[in-house]
Amino acid sequence: MRVFCSLTLLVIAGAGCAGSQFAPAPRQNPGANSELRRGSATLRRCLGGDYYCGTVRVPLDPAGQVPGKVGIAFAWLPHSDRVRPSEGTIVAVEGGPGYPSIGSRSLYRALYAPLLQRRDLLLVDNRGTGRSEAIYCESLQRAPIMRLPQVTRCGEQLGRRSDLYGTAIAADDLASVLNALGIGKVDIYGDSYGSFFVQAFAGRHPRRVRTIVLDGAYQVIGGSPWYPSTGPTIENAFDLACARSSVCARIPGSPLDRVEHLLRELRKAHGPISPSGVAFVMDAAGLDPLAYRDLDAATRAYLAEGDAVPLERLVDEVYAQEEGAGGRARSYSQGLFVAASCSDNPQAYDMRLPASQRAAQWQRVLARKRENDPRLYAPFTLDEFLGMPIDYAYVPLCTTWPVPSRAHPPGQPVPPDTHFPSVPVLVLNGDLDTTTTPAEGAHAAELFPRATHVIVANTGHVTALGDYYGCAASIVRRFTETGRVASECAPRVPAVHLVPSFSKTLPEVTAATPLPDNDAPPRELRAAAAAVLGAADVLVRAYQFGLSSGSGVRGGSYTAAPTSSAVTATLNGIRWTNDLATSGSAHLDGRSATASAQLTLAGACTGAVRASWATIGSTSRATLDGTIDGYRLRATMPAP
Repeated sequence: MRVFCSLTLLVIAGAGCAGSQFAPAPRQNPGANSELRRGSATLRRCLGGDYYCGTVRVPLDPAGQVPGKVGIAFAWLPHSDRVRPSEGTIVAVEGGPGYPSIGSRSLYRALYAPLLQRRDLLLVDNRGTGRSEAIYCESLQRAPIMRLPQVTRCGEQLGRRSDLYGTAIAADDLASVLNALGIGKVDIYGDSYGSFFVQAFAGRHPRRVRTIVLDGAYQVIGGSPWYPSTGPTIENAFDLACARSSVCARIPGSPLDRVEHLLRELRKAHGPISPSGVAFVMDAAGLDPLAYRDLDAATRAYLAEGDAVPLERLVDEVYAQEEGAGGRARSYSQGLFVAASCSDNPQAYDMRLPASQRAAQWQRVLARKRENDPRLYAPFTLDEFLGMPIDYAYVPLCTTWPVPSRAHPPGQPVPPDTHFPSVPVLVLNGDLDTTTTPAEGAHAAELFPRATHVIVANTGHVTALGDYYGCAASIVRRFTETGRVASECAPRVPAVHLVPSFSKTLPEVTAATPLPDNDAPPRELRAAAAAVLGAADVLVRAYQFGLSSGSGVRGGSYTAAPTSSAVTATLNGIRWTNDLATSGSAHLDGRSATASAQLTLAGACTGAVRASWATIGSTSRATLDGTIDGYRLRATMPAP
């Protein structure tokens, strides 16, 4: 029931393995050449000089019903140890579907950096993405929220091409690229939609795989169009996040009890926050950990104080970050997302029916579902959950898509009765992943005779990319090298931090805990805690969303310089509470999981506070020192 918009990775190594029908490509030393031949392909230096790029032309329609060809673009990074021969090739195929692999080369290179001395890296943009003739449906690409009329227009624009972008054809394209480059049996890794792609590739080309890694996995066959594990996973994930948080676990009741109370109030209020908006926040939590961080505290603020500001902000942020991709189709193609989804995935209606008949069938199916399974997405009603944007509500996405040709039957990314290869398979899922659930990962593992399923604690969607804690990434690298699973670290990944509470005024803030040499009284200890909470709020938002500017929850502004591993922010009157303004600077280092701040306070209290804390871990504490209202401050508090 999801947009699989996280990054997707596919890894391939070990060209020319014994017993393969494919001969290894002759080894070449690229040296300083601007052009080289590998297999039957010509490659040219590109992307700053380290990579070599090329294109393989393949039929647009393998069945020959639609004429023309499409260029499948790839980028190859040769192994850095030129003295010794390559030990294989790592191939990364992006997710979405709709994202181009070449555009995410820095992430893949970082994940596999320790292996790239002896292994090559190959990135292939799937047809319809990036440099492989990205689909551009203007109304869909520019839409602030994906809706069915724009999907309909995109299908009309593609016409006879609408069924030519599914995973089956794209997997065969990858095989064509490997053939052109002379690469044989491979190790293969895929995350998110990439796990779907990798399963299809392995099912269609079983002799090409040596080992398989599926990260953020869901099954390529046997799934339900209703994604029934979504509701239970959402409930479990928010309960887990709270139970592992020192500031949330001690609160009576459960997060889901409070969400159910919140939904009852929202249904009565008919205000700017809808139950569908809350569903969107919770469904996207695997992609946006700020949902875990903020939602329970925002819910309590709304219920206890009528304070809607934190909840409205959270809902608005999720819409802003998860919808309206806009930008160039070459960076992310909304059209490819729909075309691939409607070609590949199980549907609640018959894609072979004309659109008008299919839409009528959908209404009948939906009515029966309301009657027979009304709590499918509890605590939300069926209509509340399907009221999310259509790329997340997902079930009705393809009701108006063109009828596919008989040559490309829908919902068959692998042939019927496919037997998946008996090779070592590692399946990874985060236990906080609401996008591709652990239950779906288990179903993917069941398809392979030699699969091991690993659940990584306190982790959302996709475990190994950007993994600064290092657990999942190390599991993947070792498995790629040895075919063995070493997952001892998986249950020990530290917990995410949750906001203790949102407060309108200082008297509502929980005071920092004084240390022995502290002189500051409770009011000043509250001010110190509020200042640090406001600084942390800025850091996590700038870092998570890559924002260069923004505002505090109750006013003030900040500017920031985010990178993939850190962010430094300048605060100008940020207000965690209405009566205290915080200025100064703050820094978060994702690699070391630490943060620090140097803050000045104005308003209800005045003074200066220095603070530092670890950004993960259920028992992490922040240390604070400084001077507030003339009092010496020495204190600690739960790390924000």
